[in-house]
Amino acid sequence: MVTEYAYPVLGGVPEHVHNLSLQLVRMGHEVTVVTANAPFRLRGRARAIDAENLREHGYRTVRLGISMPIRGNGSVARCAVGIGLKARVAKALEGMDVVHSQGMAHPSICLWALRVATGPVNVGTFHTYFEGGHPGYRYLFAYVRSTVHRTDRMIVVSEACITALRPYFRDQPFQIIPNGVDTELYRPLPAGERPPGPPRILFVGRLDPRNDLRTLLDAARILADEGREFVVQVVGDGSGWDEGHQLADELGIADRIEWLGEQDKERPRLYREADVFAAPCTIASFGVVLLEALASGTPVVCADNIGFNQVIRDGMPGRFHTPHDPRSLAAGIGELLDDPALRAEWGRRGRAITEERYAWTSIAAQIEAVYREIYDARGGAARPHPPVGVRFNLRRNPWELVKGIPGALRAGDPEARDGGVGRPRPDQLGDADARRNGGRARSGGGSP
Repeated sequence: MVTEYAYPVLGGVPEHVHNLSLQLVRMGHEVTVVTANAPFRLRGRARAIDAENLREHGYRTVRLGISMPIRGNGSVARCAVGIGLKARVAKALEGMDVVHSQGMAHPSICLWALRVATGPVNVGTFHTYFEGGHPGYRYLFAYVRSTVHRTDRMIVVSEACITALRPYFRDQPFQIIPNGVDTELYRPLPAGERPPGPPRILFVGRLDPRNDLRTLLDAARILADEGREFVVQVVGDGSGWDEGHQLADELGIADRIEWLGEQDKERPRLYREADVFAAPCTIASFGVVLLEALASGTPVVCADNIGFNQVIRDGMPGRFHTPHDPRSLAAGIGELLDDPALRAEWGRRGRAITEERYAWTSIAAQIEAVYREIYDARGGAARPHPPVGVRFNLRRNPWELVKGIPGALRAGDPEARDGGVGRPRPDQLGDADARRNGGRARSGGGSP
């Protein structure tokens, strides 16, 4: 299992990697997670977590390079860097039957793993949704595409991911296998054990622009003006920490906000003790936090975005609010606070549907079936060693690049003899783009 994100970094991908790994161990597999070293402030915690995961859950962790933060898409991504890191990734993957990369955005360990792996099964999972294009794909798409050619199966966690990726991978088949949730860890509060005090509104997420805590704080001001008693519990850390405190002071609701910071072990308890889970996030590929709340029997009010629509549908209870609209969010929260019977009914139904659709035991079985299908189709045979060009980050072998240079220079266009390495060919464009570039698009688009 190869990932840029692993505990102690918190988020949807680390949750996915951890839960899939421990389920595969329970199914009889040997699992190694290959990831970057944790940020310096978390190195000690990372060593303790790695030891716990090996002792308690049976999978080991190999850490390589340094994890560097990259800001984009309204949040913070991470990218592993380091001298000789690609060769170290190849060394870590020796003897592996299955290589599964979790996240395919940066030319770092997740893509490198798929390029250098020689085992029978090569699988990649996309977890991201983005709007307006992805800079990594815009400028490095040739690298990503050549990696995909060495991948047996591309998995996405939702239709939202396909929507974002389709302009880049025109005809690439994707298999949807959603995120899961640990329905044993996240469970409803037993009857009669609700803690005393005012109703609790829970927020979980990094304090980044796309998670839009500001809208929740504005909604809390509206709820307070309506005379309601409540407390908002904010779980998370990030760049918006100071801004959030300042805004709560300005709105006069500082005494109603509990700033809990990052939470790991305590998070399941906070979910089940909450009366309402509020998720004003505006950009999401799926909604793992929604699953955690629903599995805990806590009703959800969330922003109407493409990712959350993958979860709150087909009978799953929940209330959407208009993104960036505190009055819409306050109305949704207020409706649930005023109606204990509705909260209880949504809690029961949400828990039941989550167990049926998203329990990790079922999700892991679907992913294991993909591994076995590919392994059996190849007869367990290793794949050929990657070509020289792939090993050295080139799209083709060096001689093929060199032999075309004289003709390309005589033609006055170095790109013309190289199939459009620096720009898309007309057969890779849509009709409108092709007309602007003086070409003609093929029906169905170009190959991925």
